[in-house]
Amino acid sequence: MTSQLRRDATRVIFEILILSKSGPSKTHIIFKANLSFRLAEKYVHFLVEKKLLREEELRGPTHYFLTERGERFLRHLEEVEKELADFFVKDVFTDTRLSPNGRTIVTNYRRSSPNPID
Repeated sequence: MTSQLRRDATRVIFEILILSKSGPSKTHIIFKANLSFRLAEKYVHFLVEKKLLREEELRGPTHYFLTERGERFLRHLEEVEKELADFFVKDVFTDTRLSPNGRTIVTNYRRSSPNPID
């Protein structure tokens, strides 16, 4: 069963960093991370300010790329996700990854059992 769950700020940052491996524009981030313009603006500004992303002008719109610091931070988030996976396996299983073409974030949420109390 796939369902939409509310994402916390860490999850949104994680998804933006995954997308930024391929140097997306802000519009691409808005669509692929399913954010409003206002939220995308807020998160991207925060990540640039923290030096996790860098801006680059490429024939038109600004594109965003991971910095070395952003790559390290993303690896840490991926490690945390793996470590916590066992904790959540009884309730909700999440799988977040970049699609093979590198342009889409795929996040699957599904319950591991019909009864989350099991």
